[in-house]
Amino acid sequence: MKRITSLVLVLLLSALFVFGGGQRDSGSSASNNIVWAGWSGEEEGSRDIFRWMRSSWESQNPGKTITWVGWPWAETATQLVIRNQGNERMDIAQVDIGIFATIAATDALADWNELAGSAWLKDNFEEASLAVGNINGKQLGLPWCIASNGMIYNPEILAQAGFNSPPTTVAEFERCLEAVSRLPGDIIPYGLSTRDGTAANDFMPWLWTFGGRMYDSAGNVTLNNANGVRALTWYKSLIDRNYIRTNMSRFDSRQLFAQGRMAFYDDAVLAKGILIGNGVPEARLSQVAAPMVRPVLNAGDSPASMMWGHMLVVFDKSPSKDDAVSFANHLVGETVAMEYFSRNGMPPVLKSVLASPAVQNDPWISNWNRITSTGMLGEFDLNPQRGQLTTIIVEELQACLTGDKTPQRAADDAAARMRTVR
Repeated sequence: MKRITSLVLVLLLSALFVFGGGQRDSGSSASNNIVWAGWSGEEEGSRDIFRWMRSSWESQNPGKTITWVGWPWAETATQLVIRNQGNERMDIAQVDIGIFATIAATDALADWNELAGSAWLKDNFEEASLAVGNINGKQLGLPWCIASNGMIYNPEILAQAGFNSPPTTVAEFERCLEAVSRLPGDIIPYGLSTRDGTAANDFMPWLWTFGGRMYDSAGNVTLNNANGVRALTWYKSLIDRNYIRTNMSRFDSRQLFAQGRMAFYDDAVLAKGILIGNGVPEARLSQVAAPMVRPVLNAGDSPASMMWGHMLVVFDKSPSKDDAVSFANHLVGETVAMEYFSRNGMPPVLKSVLASPAVQNDPWISNWNRITSTGMLGEFDLNPQRGQLTTIIVEELQACLTGDKTPQRAADDAAARMRTVR
């Protein structure tokens, strides 16, 4: 009975896909239709521009259409793998750094060196952006919107606390957090993520700031060395001094920061659009939200940040690779890139667009370019076991913050668990 039920479900799902159910736009014959998959087109703040991205390409390519298939971000990696294994049509997909390794591990992706040519890639994209989508010499991901995760501060709150500019060293940062904690109104000094996968993302650049690494150059786990323990000890001191909160997610931080109840938090460059969407008037944005370079341990150190971004991938099974490449060129090109930047704050990637006055003169993106200039790829990002490793860090970090484990014990336990992940 279970087998019959499962078969019926599979047939129903297949029928929905073939005959236009779910998240399909109107299509045409399979040979003239590209299937584009991802998640941003499902989000309220991006739905309209994603529709325009498709329709503007279609208007330039009469007789050809693009079908959008989308899911929530948390389901996208799984759905892409399932659809590929089930031989369902996919030509091009939006992936982020966290999804990329999982999809690349399926050997389902075409190499952009072959699709577009290595010379074209080098001429049009920065090396750091290309590195995010390169695995063992194969350019499996084309940069679309690449930046680093960074920190955002509220200039008005800092001014109330006696700081006319953001802190540049860890010691100065601690003094600023202390001053903010004394302000009236129950303002949270720092919205550091301490829950779910974003907690691991926020922790990694602070680990680097204190000289620690998850692994050494030979691949040995080094999280529990002196520098790693020092970073965890500092984290615990933040909770002990009530500068951060337990059980804080990125969603919570965005909401509280937009309400003027938080001085600092970590986010991606798209935070500009999110904050406006959460009620911050665009005319007041620069007064209440500004990007900042992460404080360094010692003056002269290189500021730490973890690369973030979206890429475009083309599937080897696609019968329409040329059209998929054409659409990708449309997405990264100046017209679409500047519209996406204007509406959602997503950074362009083409060298020519980055050099344009419209980008250079924008304070949000120009400051974010400073953050990205010293960005590094997350140490788990190209590991297909990224999710498992991230869970380990989050669980041990929470155990440290709640006092269930000492920083040394949490680091040792995390390191031991990481060594079992292959």
